Amino acid sequence: MSTCIRFANFERKNGEIARARNCYEKAIENLADDNEETEELFVAFGEFETECKEVQRVRFIYKFLLDHILKSRAENLYNKFLASEKQYGDRKGIKDAVVGKRRF
Repeated sequence: MSTCIRFANFERKNGEIARARNCYEKAIENLADDNEETEELFVAFGEFETECKEVQRVRFIYKFLLDHILKSRAENLYNKFLASEKQYGDRKGIKDAVVGKRRF
């Protein structure tokens, strides 16, 4: 996973946004199980999409991961999701994120 993240960062730094996104998507397709590397990959993908100002993609990535990881590991991820919503989301998105905290 760290190799994929480094390669995607390399592509992004060289202006190859579509190739970087493709790298993340291919890595996600090949995931075998839920572990810390999986979380690392999704967080890196979320941060990448945040830099690209793709709000809907960021929202989907974080919501998907929050629904599929252990609650004990969700607090840090939830804080990243909430920060993203506060920065780029609309009123409804922020409200949904805050209300969603009750699940954790």
